[in-house]
Amino acid sequence: MNMRFILIACRVLLGVVFIIASAHKILFPGDFAEAVFQYRILPDALINVTAITLPWIELVVALAIMFSARFKDGAALVILLMLAVFAAAMSFNLLRGLEIACGCFSVGDDVEIIGWGNVLRNVGYMFLASAVLAEDWILQRVGKDGGWRF
Repeated sequence: MNMRFILIACRVLLGVVFIIASAHKILFPGDFAEAVFQYRILPDALINVTAITLPWIELVVALAIMFSARFKDGAALVILLMLAVFAAAMSFNLLRGLEIACGCFSVGDDVEIIGWGNVLRNVGYMFLASAVLAEDWILQRVGKDGGWRF
């Protein structure tokens, strides 16, 4: 399989995931604010601003990683950092024994409760974002036969 195709697939997958993740939060910011509040990490003054801005950031970086060669690296870095923060916040609350809404893909009545599977999913997405960041390096080291050159 062509390495360039695999890297494009990583970009598209991350973009689609973040578009889906942002949609419900954009449509229902109050419900997302409640999910952010339940994490009990941010000060109260930052909960609403986070609930309003974060989904739009997710949408913008999703579009950038899929459609902009110029901004794909920046988008991949932002996605990588967001995923790391999300994984850390979920891990922190799992270790505290809290059973709270993930706030990942839906908010409101059909929420997903955080679990270690969510953390592992984020780590997997972090690998994809890292691959996008390392795209030039990877493509320089893959030969025409698909073998690695060092």
